[in-house]
Amino acid sequence: MTSLQRLAALLAAALILSSALASAEIQYISDKHFVPLRSGPGGQFRIVHRGLPSGTQLEIIQLSDDNEFAEVTTQNGTQGWIRTQYLMDQPPARTVLESMQGSQAELKTRMQNLQSDVDRLRTEKESAVAAMNQAQTDLAETRETLDNLRSLSEDAINIETRNQSLTQRVEELTADFEMTQAENQRLRERMEHSQFMDGALAVGLGVLIALLVPRLWPQRKRNSGWS
Repeated sequence: MTSLQRLAALLAAALILSSALASAEIQYISDKHFVPLRSGPGGQFRIVHRGLPSGTQLEIIQLSDDNEFAEVTTQNGTQGWIRTQYLMDQPPARTVLESMQGSQAELKTRMQNLQSDVDRLRTEKESAVAAMNQAQTDLAETRETLDNLRSLSEDAINIETRNQSLTQRVEELTADFEMTQAENQRLRERMEHSQFMDGALAVGLGVLIALLVPRLWPQRKRNSGWS
């Protein structure tokens, strides 16, 4: 057999062995026991329960004289005798492990619930913060609006005060104007009366002069044509 044939045979054997190993089913021996419960303290008594699984909680009623059997009661009320070699003060490791696994699963569920509560509270907090920020913005806008209204109110009050002052000033100026017009009317009447008197006086003086002048100058005698 050549070297190439030997190598091919070894490869074929390795493939066959790996296939056999891959197809083989791997299992483990269970550590769970089932203990029969009898009607009396001995193997000759009839079985009242075919097998109690390991980890079953039992209440001890009494022990046999040789301490090889114990009369027990299950939690559901089944009573009988069992060998003391199957009894122990602490629950078996499998039961403890299953309990721990159950507790772990319960804790995991509680953790998930707590995480959900945390997420919900975080969302509520974010919503509350957003609402608070919006409220602060609304408050700032309201304050600004109030300040503007207050400023407008102050301006309105100032305008009203100025209007009252201007109205009073206009009334005073109107009264002064009316008084000035009355005074001007009186002065006009006086001037007209004075002009009338001056005219009348001038006319009177003219008449008087016209009457007096001929008398003041001697008249020349007219020469008669007879002389």
